[in-house]
Amino acid sequence: MSVSVMATGYTCIRHFLCFVNLLFWVLGSCVLGVGVWLTISYETYARILPSYHMLSADNLAIAVGCLTFFVAFCGCCGAWFQNKCLLTTYLVSIVILMVLEITVGTLSFAFRRQLTNTLREELLDGIRDRYVLDDSNGIRGTWDQIQMNFDCCGVNNYTDWHSISAWPDHQWVPNSCCIPALPSNETLYEIEESIEEECGRHPETESSRYRRHGCYYKIRHFVLNNLHVVGITSIVVAFIQFFAIVGALLIVCTMDYKKRNRSVFSHNSRPTYNRVPTL
Repeated sequence: MSVSVMATGYTCIRHFLCFVNLLFWVLGSCVLGVGVWLTISYETYARILPSYHMLSADNLAIAVGCLTFFVAFCGCCGAWFQNKCLLTTYLVSIVILMVLEITVGTLSFAFRRQLTNTLREELLDGIRDRYVLDDSNGIRGTWDQIQMNFDCCGVNNYTDWHSISAWPDHQWVPNSCCIPALPSNETLYEIEESIEEECGRHPETESSRYRRHGCYYKIRHFVLNNLHVVGITSIVVAFIQFFAIVGALLIVCTMDYKKRNRSVFSHNSRPTYNRVPTL
């Protein structure tokens, strides 16, 4: 293979790696932004699902976004400036990141099955034992928001609220279980204002005035969708990063090859002097 062809291929690999890592840098920034947005938007759901919170999409997105941002910076600078130290850091970091992403993707799909078996009981336990009237732990406000947003009541149905620890001797339900007088296209604030005060505690309130469906399947759909997105994204990004690893290895090997050739050429090009033997 001629020197010019090797030089052209080496330059193409460098530019390709820079381009790929610029994309990773943008992707990392976007994923980080999505993670922050998810944290702000869906923070309340973590209160009723404490075991799910550590595997939720917002935490994973923030962690992966920060790592991708750092790794892409090392890879782009290392390829552009042909810095072996940065490229080595990039290789080690991206291999670790790829293994973590594959692990996260696999666990996300595995956790979907486990979640199906445990979610219902976790939600019921939260209603029975952790729901308090003063909302000191945020559970009451979270359930009110979920029941009004999803148009549901309880986990299975409204009877899940009967005789819970917050009102052990009463068959009450939260006011958010009551069907509002306004149409469903009104805002959440207007719906909340239209609900009759303490309608869930009136003994004469008919069950037909409560939201008919439980919240289990709607919450389950929301959580499983998050895990599905996390799993697919992790696997796809890890697959793309494999090619970045190959490109970085080629650059490092080519740099070592060129360095050895320069050393050999420098050694062979040294002038030699014929000494005249002394008599």
